[in-house]
Formats: sequence, structure tokens, C-alpha cells
Amino acid sequence: MKPIRILTPDLELVGEIDNYSSLVFCRKYHAPGEFQLVTNIKVQNAQALQKNNFIMLGADKNKVGIIRHREIGTNEKGEEILQIKGYALGHIMSQRITIPPDGQAQDIQEADAETVMKHYVQRNCLDVPGMEFSNLVVAENQHRAGIIKWQSRYKNLSEELEKISKVSGLGWGVHIDSNLNKWIFDVYMGKNLSVNQQINPPVIFSPEFDNIDSQDLTDSLIGYFNFAIVGGKGEGAAREIVAVGTEATGLDRYVTFIDARDIEDSEDLQERGMAKLLEYEKITSFNSKISQSGPFKYEKDWNLGDVVTVQNKSWGITMDVRVTQVEEIYEEEGFKLKATFGEGIPTLIQKIRSSLSDLNVESTK
Repeated sequence: MKPIRILTPDLELVGEIDNYSSLVFCRKYHAPGEFQLVTNIKVQNAQALQKNNFIMLGADKNKVGIIRHREIGTNEKGEEILQIKGYALGHIMSQRITIPPDGQAQDIQEADAETVMKHYVQRNCLDVPGMEFSNLVVAENQHRAGIIKWQSRYKNLSEELEKISKVSGLGWGVHIDSNLNKWIFDVYMGKNLSVNQQINPPVIFSPEFDNIDSQDLTDSLIGYFNFAIVGGKGEGAAREIVAVGTEATGLDRYVTFIDARDIEDSEDLQERGMAKLLEYEKITSFNSKISQSGPFKYEKDWNLGDVVTVQNKSWGITMDVRVTQVEEIYEEEGFKLKATFGEGIPTLIQKIRSSLSDLNVESTK
């Protein structure tokens, strides 16, 4: 079993567990992943698994989770079982919101996506008085990804980072530096390992390559929109309205309304509409159980965030797509690996959060 180190938030090692029942550690590219650990409560160091302590998979400083939930129960053998749930360390961003600078209605940034993301983290997790994470450091800016214009006002920081990630193609997360005793926020860009490039050795996932044990395809138009009517400031007939999206007509046009009354500059309405439509794209994804005997090795030949080629000839499918999620499963029977290629269908909670973020309603008294 993969050893699990238990750390305090100050990164002090308080124990290690390697005889647990199971661990599922889910890594995500655009958002913080999550984990679930099940163990007998009487194993050594189990009592150190307390809320807000960290777990680290072996010595991998990029696989660190924060404990948020504990359950204790008994099984059919009368054994006391401890179930731990939590999130990748980047989940701390969900504890902050985007606070505009004094005297400004919005925090507006126009720069490369990495600069924008790191600005919002620096401001809302370090600079705003009372909002500091004392152990957090923002990594040096490398100015990756294209130029975007973003504005935010009292939005959940983690959700804003996720949106920018999907628009820009940058992944993000928080890893630890045990030498500095710091948590490091950084962004990263996966490699292009598809067959349609000449720089890196290509990686292909296909039953024909014997590197897929099982595979599920989702090809969905549910929740898809390709044309938006964007409403800006004003009321009734005086409200600013722009239309953005596809030139398709008839059955091929899917129309939605986007409430953008928070936009200060009417010239930015079109950009808001296009950015929002990216959240409503068609869903084409593969969920696959990865064979451990295949030719391409996880974290050596490919990793989370990389663009690979996925193929199933019997289904007539070949596509270049990003690895957006990897689920590492450690059990007494051995190690299993599952991967999601492309964007999966949003969960109910994600749909509710997306709907609420569109309301743009503030109460004043």
C-alpha cells in the first residue's frame, strides 16, 4: 500500500499510515480534486487524521489533501472503521471570495491568464487584511497562456479560477515546499502528446493498444448552448443587448440568455458572452480504466492535463483530448487507475452553482 504521511497545516509530520483499507485520490486539472480514506481506527497514527490536517501520498508534494470530514462506525465484524474525506490542497481557495479594490465595483484584470489567476490569489489570499493564509506563497509568474480580460466581484475564488482555467487551458493547484514550510499556489500547462504533433512522443489510449481495460463514452448536447443574448446595464427597452455565437440556424442553433449587468464597459459584453458559452460546450468524454500492463506509464509517459489521442475503432471515434481527471485507487487487492479524457457531465451541485453565479443579485440595506 502507498504510505500516507499525516502533516499539520504547518507541515509538521505527525505520523504515517500504510495499512489502511482503501484510498481513492482523485486529481483534477481545472479544479481541486478530492480523496476518501478508509482505515481501522486502531491502526497506528489513525488518531492523527483530524480535520484540517493534511495527508500526502508518499513523498509526492503535488499530491497533498486537506481533511474536511470524519466518520466513525462499526462493520459487520464489530471493527471500528474510520472514514476520512477531503480535497486536494487547492480547495483552500474555496474559503475566499474575490473582493474588489476600494472604490471599485469590480476587480478588472487584462493580462495573460497566469497573471490574472495569480493576481486574484495574491489579492484575496494574501493582500486583503484579514484574508491572509500565512503559509501560502504564489509561485513566480511565467506569464503563460493567452491574454484575457476578466472581472470579478464577490465571487467564490476557487470557482473563478476554475472558469479561467477552462477558458485558458491552464491547470492550477497548491503543492507544498517542506524546505520553506510553505504552501505554493501555481499554474501549469499539460503537454501535447497527441498524434497530431511532432515534438513529444505520442500517447494513444485504445483497446487496440491493450492499455484500456474498460471504456465509457459520453457524447451529449444536454446543457449545450452556442448562441447567447447578453444583457448589460439598463432596464427594459433601454437595456444594453448584444448577441454572440454561432452563425448556425434552425436545429443547430441553441440559444441562451446571459445576465451581465455587472459589466461596467459595454464593449466587454461580447467577451463575457463568449467566455460564458465556453461553459456550455458539447460534452464528449471518455471514462476509462487504465491497464497497468499497457505501453504508456502514468506520470512517466503521460500525466494529468496532457492532451492525448483516444481511440475506439469499433465506435468510430478518434479524438485528441485533455486528461482532465485521474483517479488513483489503492486497495489491499492492488492499485487501479481511472482517467477522464475530456470534460465530464456537470454534477447537480455544479449546475446549481453555475446558475447562482449568473444571477448577479446583490442585496442592499
